[in-house]
Amino acid sequence: MNGATRLARHRSSRLGLLLLATLLTCGAALAFGPSTVRADSTYEMMLRTQDALLGGTAELEARIIVSVKGDRMRQEATGSRTVVTRRGARYQKPGHRLTLDQNDTRRRFEIDLDAATYVEETFADARQRHEAELAAAEKALGIGPAKAIPTLAVSVDRTGERLRVHGRECERVVLRSTREVVVVGGRGAPKAEPAPSRFAMTFDLCLAPDVPALAEARTLEERIGDLTGTRGRTQDRELRVFAHRRDVFAVFELMHRLLEREQHRLGGVALRWEWVFSGPRRDEPQATLLRHLGEVTRIESGWLDASGFELPSGLTREPRSSAVRSLDNAPRPMLYLALPGEQLLSRPSRGGPT
Repeated sequence: MNGATRLARHRSSRLGLLLLATLLTCGAALAFGPSTVRADSTYEMMLRTQDALLGGTAELEARIIVSVKGDRMRQEATGSRTVVTRRGARYQKPGHRLTLDQNDTRRRFEIDLDAATYVEETFADARQRHEAELAAAEKALGIGPAKAIPTLAVSVDRTGERLRVHGRECERVVLRSTREVVVVGGRGAPKAEPAPSRFAMTFDLCLAPDVPALAEARTLEERIGDLTGTRGRTQDRELRVFAHRRDVFAVFELMHRLLEREQHRLGGVALRWEWVFSGPRRDEPQATLLRHLGEVTRIESGWLDASGFELPSGLTREPRSSAVRSLDNAPRPMLYLALPGEQLLSRPSRGGPT
């Protein structure tokens, strides 16, 4: 594999993972008894990401539609990715992906509609795999259970500015934080920099009171997260891993997750958001390394056809990829913001409102 192709694939992983930005709120686990009668709901987001974390530049534009019916969630993503390497090579690729979470059957289907293929995994298997990956990362990095959970000083600016997003009123709130850390050099430079580098992250949000349709999706996502092992104590263990690593991706992920925690404390839901991550790049002491913008463009409640939450016919099943790298040396699908391996648009709801 040549360098340009490798770069394009790494970028694909990160951009797809960025759509994983969490939909969850940090609340108590919900009971798993028989579900109550709830209205079906749908919301739609438009996302745009500019990524310069690893040489070259890349842009991802995507439309995400998240639908909930009872104990099932459907997340459909359509978009395109454009990558320009440092040597000027240009790659462009469209993508159409679908993720079905069936809480009643405890199964997840990740579907590539362009290739007409899918991957199936039970929630129990996902939990076991997730735990194994996390344990392996902790062992490789020498992280014990007594290691402190990392923290980050975050400033909260309630600007008092009131805006309207597609007819809904929201308040502009800006979160800011910085972190200094000695990071590993970029491609071809495995040695650590001699002095700490300064990184900054900003969340510019337009927060509205909780919306029932979005609350339905978030509640179901929380229940699924508990079953697949991506919530609770696991989140603290992941923070320790990212804090221990010394690459720019881990710095980004750690800061992103800690700012998300602060956003969760504010309550409500983001109808429009912009995340900016900056730090040193080549000869620039401070440059924008990643910018992610999103907006909720549609929110609806109403009956949805149950067939849309079933696995479509005519697809070929594929085994889960064994090529995804572990958390100790690279971003992982489930553990990054974040960004899954070699997938254009995967688990799309995470990248949306929190």
